[in-house]
This record gives sequence, C-alpha cells and structure tokens, in this order.
Amino acid sequence: MILLVSYLYVGLVNPEYVTCHLAKRATIQSEKVCIYKGPNNTVGYHYPSFSFKECPSTFQCRYSPNTKRRPTVKEIMKGLQGGFE
Repeated sequence: MILLVSYLYVGLVNPEYVTCHLAKRATIQSEKVCIYKGPNNTVGYHYPSFSFKECPSTFQCRYSPNTKRRPTVKEIMKGLQGGFE
C-alpha cells in the first residue's frame, strides 16, 4: 500500500513529458488554440496570445495516454454478424 501511494505521489510531483507535434490550429469562441498530438493519443493544448504564428511545431506535453481506441472494421463486422444470427 505504501509503495502504491509513493508511486502516485512521485507521478504527481514529477509528471512525465513527451514531445507532441502540432496537429491543428483552431478558434473556439474567439480564442485561439493550438492542438498537439503525441504518443498513445496524448493530447496537449497551447493558447497563443496574439496569433497562430506563436504555435511551435513541437511542444512538450504532459504524458496522458488514452487507451481507448476506435474499433477496427473487422471488429465492427464481427459485432454486426452476431446481431443477425
């Protein structure tokens, strides 16, 4: 138990950062946002002050893997097949 608590504490105090690459520039409710994607579906955001020229091509994002993935075509077809039997 103590090991688990200490591991969680270290993860919060020293978060892991990865290199994310610019995926999209968007304006949401008149606010500019640079959206970055990294390994394991990590997503990072940067809010430029004046223009999109302030969006670097790479950005250090906090590593937060998203393990949910889209189903493959084969998995969809298998699911549909089970519904018709």
